[in-house]
Amino acid sequence: MGFGVAGVMGAKFAAPDRPCVSVCGDGAFFMHANVLGTAVEYNLPVVWVVWNNYAYASIRGLQRGYLGGRELATDFHDPNTGERYNPDFAAMARSCGVEGVRVDRAGDLGEAIRKGIAANKPYLIDVDIAADINPVGAGVWELPGLGQSKAGDRHALSTRLIST
Repeated sequence: MGFGVAGVMGAKFAAPDRPCVSVCGDGAFFMHANVLGTAVEYNLPVVWVVWNNYAYASIRGLQRGYLGGRELATDFHDPNTGERYNPDFAAMARSCGVEGVRVDRAGDLGEAIRKGIAANKPYLIDVDIAADINPVGAGVWELPGLGQSKAGDRHALSTRLIST
């Protein structure tokens, strides 16, 4: 989990004249946020698009599928309010010397990516997506496909998996 967070820097070293963009989950990015300092140190013009769904959603989906709809410690919530919580990844990037922006509308994402590539410096885009969406990844899990997590539809998800 999270190879692309650092892998994008290796890709840039290997292909310095090509745009290099990592599309990664918020959980994976948070585990490997040290890449921000490395990108600044080596002046690597890479772009991170952080899908911010406030969860280790790939793990949550597996838990829901294999544990009969149950999940444990995969959604990020403020312990006092119960509201979804995550660090402000754009602010985190800026604190490390990386340009960081936040995107809340799907229609703004393309332009944000174009700006990130054109900036020709390390750039992070924190994309707020629906909390229960698991975007399709490029990696492979050696597990049966579980589809997309659906809040409130846990019984249907587990029933579908049992019947397959």
